[in-house]
Amino acid sequence: MNIHVFATDYDGTIAEHNRVDAATARALQRVRATGRKLLLVTGRMLPDLQSVCPDLAQLFDAVVAENGALLYFPERREMRRLGDPPEPALIDALERRGVPFAVGSAILATDAPFAEATLAAIQETGVERSLVFNKGALMLLPGGVTKGTGLTAALAALELSPRNMVGIGDAENDHAFLAMCECSVAVADAVPALRERADYVTRGMASVGTVEFIEEHLLNDLVDLVPRLVRHHLRLGEAADGAAVAVPAHGTRLLIVGPSGSGKSTLTGVLAERVLEAGRTLLLLDPEGDYRTLAEVPGVVVFGGKGEQALPTPEEMDQLLRHSHTSLVLDLSAMTLAEKVPYATKVLATVATVRSATGLPHWLIIDEAHHVLPAEGSPAVDLVRPGAEGLALITLDPGELAASVRPLPNVVASTELVAFQAGVRTVLTARAGRGDALDIPGPVLERGEAALAWLEPAARAVRFRVTRRRVHHRRHVRKYTEGELPPERSFFFRGPAGALNLRAVNLVRFAELAEGVDEATWAHHLAGREYSAWVREMIKDPELADEIAAIETAGAPPGESRRQVLERVRDRYSV
Repeated sequence: MNIHVFATDYDGTIAEHNRVDAATARALQRVRATGRKLLLVTGRMLPDLQSVCPDLAQLFDAVVAENGALLYFPERREMRRLGDPPEPALIDALERRGVPFAVGSAILATDAPFAEATLAAIQETGVERSLVFNKGALMLLPGGVTKGTGLTAALAALELSPRNMVGIGDAENDHAFLAMCECSVAVADAVPALRERADYVTRGMASVGTVEFIEEHLLNDLVDLVPRLVRHHLRLGEAADGAAVAVPAHGTRLLIVGPSGSGKSTLTGVLAERVLEAGRTLLLLDPEGDYRTLAEVPGVVVFGGKGEQALPTPEEMDQLLRHSHTSLVLDLSAMTLAEKVPYATKVLATVATVRSATGLPHWLIIDEAHHVLPAEGSPAVDLVRPGAEGLALITLDPGELAASVRPLPNVVASTELVAFQAGVRTVLTARAGRGDALDIPGPVLERGEAALAWLEPAARAVRFRVTRRRVHHRRHVRKYTEGELPPERSFFFRGPAGALNLRAVNLVRFAELAEGVDEATWAHHLAGREYSAWVREMIKDPELADEIAAIETAGAPPGESRRQVLERVRDRYSV
């Protein structure tokens, strides 16, 4: 797991009796020395915090104070209030009820025994304030403000992602910020509810537990804890017994293999959608323009393609990848193969640089990986290495990948059984000199099914039904709409007497010819169900083929059936 941020509570977590002791301070400084950002998340008001911890600038990159209502950057002494200041009417109501309180920039603080009187004052004045308990303390926060919202603002300012963050705390008000951490930790003496929800509980109490966690796990990038983080697994489908089939979000190097039209693009699309839905970022190298529809997902920007937005330069890409909520799809379909490899090499070099600084993007997906990482080698090969981030390589044949790349995958998947077994054997042979097939129960994989093998720690395999994609997939858009299919894959309008010989070399030409042929010619091919057969067998689009087949058998007049077929084609491929 690639940890770039450590967020910690103050009292009861790193401080005891108001102070951070020397041993804890040294442990925190070791964290910062690794280049990680250290964020303090506390309910204390800033002046009070500065009085008990004068070394904020030496320890922390940012401070979320007042339980999320104030953001402070110690080195530049910059404050940002994240909530409305206390209302004068509420202050007056509390004073009349004899409630002792302190006033912050956006919060009011009192003690838990005064909760009833405080709630009455809020109800009387009608202000929007939330009551938050912190062991014996009680805070009155602006509506919607929590430690989590304050931490979100800090991460945005630092251009960092919560998916690269671990947090530690001890009290009720720590729930909100620990819930957004990739790994949540509670010290041994934390409140019971926090311990129950945490991913890990320290053996030691308070600051002793925090130092223990830093030395045993954080400085080792949580290597031993990653297997526990199953809540972050990316679900790809469901096995016959209903069990979820998923891959870890961290450290997965997935090989998706299979022939053209077998469904590997659909499986890749499902993976990309699960990554994005989990709040992670990705960069997808898309040589054929198959994944442009991911632009429908918020945060995804698509570059490249013929006549579309130009591909970014390495400098522009560096800036884009540092945005913690931005994912990139790079459509290389307008490039020749000779142009794709040098550009892809620059992309991979930029990804390596940005990942080392920020952990972003969380996943790198390379479609048609045999073009970028061919068996004969390329400069890009040395830039693909195992790491804490996710990697997916999609290829027709793993034997066409560079020799140094073949041992990298630790998960293999395919929607075609022969290709699956070949992929597993290729990887295991590259790793150990021999590769044994993994048994998959049942017959050949049916449409919508896939096989997946986890190769570590012990190889095991499962067949499963792939989750449906949320975003409509259009495969090889440019190839099938604008390219030139060979004669054996083209559609020929010949008519009932064979008097015509009109060749449709792509979908654009098919639509043009279909508009112009006479009704007898259109009806002849419709009756033979030739349109759906061509789309299914040559365009490799079974979903569109099913839609056209339904039109072919519906019995509509030629003019209406022609309109419906062309409408489906144009809608799916923007012809």
